[in-house]
Amino acid sequence: MDKKSKPIKKADDDAKNLIIESLEGNVTGGFDLDSIYCIKGVYFVIEFLKCETVRPNDSHPKRYWHLNKRKFISLWQITKKLDGRLFLVNYEDSREQFKVIEVLNLNQTGIQEERIRKWDFEKFKKWFKELNSRALSS
Repeated sequence: MDKKSKPIKKADDDAKNLIIESLEGNVTGGFDLDSIYCIKGVYFVIEFLKCETVRPNDSHPKRYWHLNKRKFISLWQITKKLDGRLFLVNYEDSREQFKVIEVLNLNQTGIQEERIRKWDFEKFKKWFKELNSRALSS
């Protein structure tokens, strides 16, 4: 059995557009998950957080916890139910900085424990490709 999926070529926004159209401008109670990998029975939940006003190395979910609290708590709950690991990836269009935050503990008031890595694009690509390869061979 072939475990490979099709290559990702471009973002598929059709489902997101359908949600937006269906809600007709109402606030959503849900959110989309960016990536989930299963490696040897361990789930890796990855959420990409685009930084537009603050550089990735200076940004942190605590800066805008009040705006996205529900999303981060839900991501944490999903990760815990999967007995997995949660990674928040701060990035910017320039691809100069990547801040990868592994959430180790989180509660209603914010991230309580974390492991942070600050990388350039080459280091991030290496980590992400390795993660993807491990998922394909798992």
